[in-house]
Amino acid sequence: MYYASIGILAFLILLINNFDVLKRISNIDKIPVLKAYKTFLISVLAYYATDVLWEVLLYFHILKLLFLETSIYFFVMALTVMLWTKYVIAYLNKEKRIAFFLVSTGQIFLFLQIAVIATNFFIPIAFWFDEDGTYHTSIARLIILLFQFLIFLIVSIHMFFVTSKTDGNIQRRHYAIGFFSIIMMIFITLGAIYPLMPFYAIGYMLGTCLLHTFVLEDEKEVRRNELEKLLQVEQLQEAELGTTRKLAYSDPLTGIKNKMAYLEDIASLEHRITNKCIFEFGVIVFDINDLKHINDTKGHDAGDQYIKSACTLICNQFKHSPVYRIGGDEFVAILNGEDYKNHEHILKAFNSRIEENISQNQIVIACGFSEFLPKSDKNYCQIFERADKKMYKRKQELKSLKAKQTSR
Repeated sequence: MYYASIGILAFLILLINNFDVLKRISNIDKIPVLKAYKTFLISVLAYYATDVLWEVLLYFHILKLLFLETSIYFFVMALTVMLWTKYVIAYLNKEKRIAFFLVSTGQIFLFLQIAVIATNFFIPIAFWFDEDGTYHTSIARLIILLFQFLIFLIVSIHMFFVTSKTDGNIQRRHYAIGFFSIIMMIFITLGAIYPLMPFYAIGYMLGTCLLHTFVLEDEKEVRRNELEKLLQVEQLQEAELGTTRKLAYSDPLTGIKNKMAYLEDIASLEHRITNKCIFEFGVIVFDINDLKHINDTKGHDAGDQYIKSACTLICNQFKHSPVYRIGGDEFVAILNGEDYKNHEHILKAFNSRIEENISQNQIVIACGFSEFLPKSDKNYCQIFERADKKMYKRKQELKSLKAKQTSR
């Protein structure tokens, strides 16, 4: 059973080497060249299977099945040749004339093989078995092998011609395809001389190993390098986009979120309110007192510093909530999480600090707080308006407090 053992070995080697193509690569049928290669490999596996079965039936002397199996064997052999020409064309992606010639040659060969097989059922022009089960070949088999030899010769000549116009990795891959055809030509010749030796299977075994190493693996490495480059470009673009987004959504004076970011976040908040996906949050509206007076008496640089100091004070007090600058002297904080749970304590501490600042002639900030009422609030605007009214009320209180302390 040495003949069958070669076929089994070749079958296993092809499965192991090309497992990615046959099973693992997703969406392979969407890539024409890989689809053509996969189809070719499946036909080679089918050839190995018929090659192994041939000797099994011969060993057990099942002549009727053996004759039918041999006919299938020659059909599958022709099919692999035709599919090989299709793979070469898919790989090269050549102009229509060359593609038409190679594919037509492969199809003609397949049809010729079918005609020979059909005729052989009536007249033994390709092969037959005598009463002892001895296998005999005839002239049509040699003609078929010669036709195959010529097809592989044409492919090899064409590949070496194409190779002369390429270099680098592409040239190496083209050489591999050309040498595959040469290997098949050598083993077709040996098979014609020694028909009972598994030379054809050995040729495919060596040829597919050559393709796997120098074509498939090389292309996979190229694709990996291309993907790495694309990933690097994508990461760079994401970083640039992140920087651009940060600049677009940041207030240039204070560095906190600006009105654009505020409006986008409010839109998201409105959506969550409408869909009843949020139940606890609060809004604080801030307004800096005396900014116009500072700008008029000390200049806008002093006014800018006053705004930055006020922003620092607000952010230090409300550390766990987003703070936005929505106007020249207006800020908004949306309280959630820890800040919302502790809002009474935080607001009390903030207002106490502001009252101390009045006595020390430092930054004065009025604020008004309102929390979301799920049963009555239909949108964000209702919450904001309540907080804004409280802020203006507090603003007047602070002005009155400052007036009292000044008059003493």
